[in-house]
This record gives sequence, C-alpha cells and structure tokens, in this order.
Amino acid sequence: MGAPRRPRRVGTPSKRGTSTRPPFGPAIAVQPAKKRRFRERLLKWYARHGRDLPWRTTTEPYHILVSEIMLQQTQVDRVLPKYREWLAKYPTMEDLAEASLDEVTRTWYPLGYNIRPVRLHGIARESVARYGGTLPRDSEQLQAFKGIGRYTAGAIRSFAFQEDAPILDTNVMRVLHRVFVGAGDPKKRKAALWDLAGALVPKGRGYDFNQALMDFGATVCTARDPYCLLCPMQDFCMAYPFSPGGGPADAPPGPIRARRGPADAPPGPTRPTRP
Repeated sequence: MGAPRRPRRVGTPSKRGTSTRPPFGPAIAVQPAKKRRFRERLLKWYARHGRDLPWRTTTEPYHILVSEIMLQQTQVDRVLPKYREWLAKYPTMEDLAEASLDEVTRTWYPLGYNIRPVRLHGIARESVARYGGTLPRDSEQLQAFKGIGRYTAGAIRSFAFQEDAPILDTNVMRVLHRVFVGAGDPKKRKAALWDLAGALVPKGRGYDFNQALMDFGATVCTARDPYCLLCPMQDFCMAYPFSPGGGPADAPPGPIRARRGPADAPPGPTRPTRP
C-alpha cells in the first residue's frame, strides 16, 4: 500500500494519444439503479452491523495513519491493543518523530512486517519537517510520502478529512468484483475497480460508505467462505451463489446449511456516530 511517486493515472492519454487502459481490462459498466441499490443496502447493513473500533471515533489524521499502517496484512484483533499502546507512547506525530528508530521498532513488536514501523517513523519525521507535524489533504502530496500509496491516501482523505475519496484494499476489491463482475481475477481489473469505487461513493457519505465496504468484506463477503445466504446483495450479485472457482456456481446449489454470522447475529452496541 505505498509508493513514493504517483504513477501516471491509468486511462489518461499518452503523448501519442493512446490509452493505457487495455492491459488492465475494460471499464466496468453498471446501471444507475444497481449502483443505487448497492449503496442503500450497504449503508443500511452498516448502520446495524458496523464494528465499533477506536479509530472510528477520531478524525485526527495521525491516528488514522497509524491505524491504516497497522491494519496492513494484520487482523483487527491483533491491532487493537497495539494501537492503544502506540498512541499512549507516541500521542502526536512530533512524539513519534523524536523517538529513535530502534525504540519505535521495539514498540511495534509483535505485529510483524517490520518495514511498517520504519516507514511510519519516516512519515512522521517528514511530516514534522515539511508540514509542521500534520498531513496534507491532497492525494498527490500524501502519496509523495514513502509508505503512503493510493489506498492509504484515500483512507486518510476519507476518514480524517471527510472527503468523498474512493478506497480499494483487498476486502473492497473482492466485494466490488464479486457484486459487479463475478468471474475472473480481480487483480487484473484493478484499474477498472478503482474507477468503479470512485463512481460508487455517494456524495457526502464517503466516510460511512468506505467503512461499510471494509466491514462488509471482512465479515460477510469473506475470501474463502462468504455468508452468501445472509448477503443483502444476493439478488443482484454477479458471483451469487459463490463458487471457490471465482464466480457463480455452475449448477443450482443443493440444500445449504445456513451459517450463523455477522448479518444475522443479534446486534451489539450501535456503531459509533461518524466523527
């Protein structure tokens, strides 16, 4: 989720007037009515089943950055205690920038992928030097930091600055590809899925919509064993009923044992109101 320079935007003309889109597949055409149903059902689902997470009670850009870096390739349950410990020890960007890299790396343990604390420390130092300990709102300026890529920049813009910026992590890519495409490898449609993610964000609801997408992918539309029978999108999902081969099942499914999961579990505490 990070690169120091933003590549030329996929789909923009080259100097010779040719498009760079073909290697990434064609655009994904979606009827407006389907977009509307997807948005409405996703937000309704999230209002009832969204997870109560500490980084959803703040719009502080540094806190959002810490959570996003920690959540890269690490499950939420492992991140929760470390997130709280980290902010208790380094409550501001300046505190992190002033700490030694050795101390920062030790504090990061045992989350693993130890390039992440190195990058986070580097972002803090650059932030203090260039922006007075804050983060910029602009996507290109954010992606100029080593360790902040397109997804993380979108998350910061959406969750810290309340902008209607799209995001596309592994969970979101899986959800959008299953619902709107169905078969094939979503990684080969990544550019088109980025465009689709941007087209789906409802005006003024980017924060809730993006949080909902991530929760839905993490708890319902999971990678190996999705809760299809409980999915509010099943009547228009292109991958329903899900087949491990990557698309709809070839034959009508036989009796399926209903799995109890997030979509039919008794609701817990109401999700926190958007900051």
